[in-house]
Amino acid sequence: MAGRSAPVADVPGQIDLFGGELGDSAATPAPARQVVKSGFGGKPDVVAEVLGEIRDGYYGRLDSNDRIVRIEYGERCRYASEAEAEAVESLLAQRYVSLAAVERLRHGVIAKDVYRIKLTPGGRGLLERWFALRIRKHP
Repeated sequence: MAGRSAPVADVPGQIDLFGGELGDSAATPAPARQVVKSGFGGKPDVVAEVLGEIRDGYYGRLDSNDRIVRIEYGERCRYASEAEAEAVESLLAQRYVSLAAVERLRHGVIAKDVYRIKLTPGGRGLLERWFALRIRKHP
């Protein structure tokens, strides 16, 4: 049986599998992967504090841009700090808290719709477990 030998044709723009220069066959770098955050993020003390403040009704989410706000006295709100916002977003993603009714609150001088954030039953259980583990000072 005779071996198959096809004539080799030089086609412009086609690269030879085993030929060429080393620089011609440089590997392309893999695209950078985004870091996936898991868990609460930040410090656990912040999460425990945020859970207690959510129970007391101090956090909400702006309807216009989905940013976390801290609700203050007198129907006002301001953006939450980065650590607090990260903890609240993580709790929302893990379904320990959920969005409640919409209220009109002042953000600066503009009245905006804010979804209050409330604890779910799982969030209440997490809060109870956390406070049971707190270090208590002896008198």
